[in-house]
Amino acid sequence: MVADGTREVFNVLAACRALELAMAGLYEALATLHEHDPAIARLWKKTAREEMNHAAQFTLMLETMTDTISAVIVDASTLTRVRQAIETTVEEFQIRPPSVREALVAAIDFEESMNAFHADQVLIFTNPQYKRLFQAMMAADNSHVGALRAALTGLSAART
Repeated sequence: MVADGTREVFNVLAACRALELAMAGLYEALATLHEHDPAIARLWKKTAREEMNHAAQFTLMLETMTDTISAVIVDASTLTRVRQAIETTVEEFQIRPPSVREALVAAIDFEESMNAFHADQVLIFTNPQYKRLFQAMMAADNSHVGALRAALTGLSAART
């Protein structure tokens, strides 16, 4: 029988992985919608791959590291609601494709809200070394948010 705490950790990890996969799906959809702009399509594809890597990190935790987590700070239902918002946005974008600017703004907003759901923010590890490991693994987020911001700034500069 699985203890309630272990089940809660598992559910949160699974919800975090699903959230990362939803973000990857958002970026993959945007790459298709903006395929007419090769530079932007490459940015969306690169960011989708980074989100897939984050999902893989949660898969690793699910498969091998649940005993290194002593508690969770967020409940799975909160993560599920965020994932559903992302999936709804993808559906809306399919119906009414956003401009590159609109898509970048939406992506940056999602990324900023996602910072609160990274492993090092939602999990309490049994050993501080594990937290540092996941802080390092999630540090790539700062670079892809930076890339999204740079693309948005580039759009603004091109208009002036």
